Amino acid sequence: MPESTSFREQALSPAVTSAGVAAPRRAWAKVKVIAVRSVFWSYERGSWQYDIICLVILAFIFLTPASWFHDRPTLGLTTLRHTQGVIEVGRAADGWHYLLDARLVASFAPLKPEDAIRTILERRLHRPIELKSLTPLRDSNRVVLGYTVVLRR
Repeated sequence: MPESTSFREQALSPAVTSAGVAAPRRAWAKVKVIAVRSVFWSYERGSWQYDIICLVILAFIFLTPASWFHDRPTLGLTTLRHTQGVIEVGRAADGWHYLLDARLVASFAPLKPEDAIRTILERRLHRPIELKSLTPLRDSNRVVLGYTVVLRR
């Protein structure tokens, strides 16, 4: 038995003499283990490490300035002018019902309202359409605010 003890002492003696060098290596190994466990989310649910990771994620979500991210879509006036202002009300027994903003229809100025509405809805639906009815919506001063459109099925 004493032989095995002396063997252990001989095997450990170089590590003991370089204890000053081994301490940073052990600390770095612990940091690597913590980083790997955090990245791969291997902590048990409800442990304090799990709670810390959740807090870090929530802090990132709520405290990160929006200016850091430049992925906002840029919308030009021409893009908005020809896509906004169409509301699909739904389907009924007589056909599909839509509401169109009068400003959107007016943006196709040289066309008559019926032709402008047909163009707008064909672009939006990506198919040819057949208008069943077209009713202007007016306010108390008889100004056209929009159009109620019914398409055939």
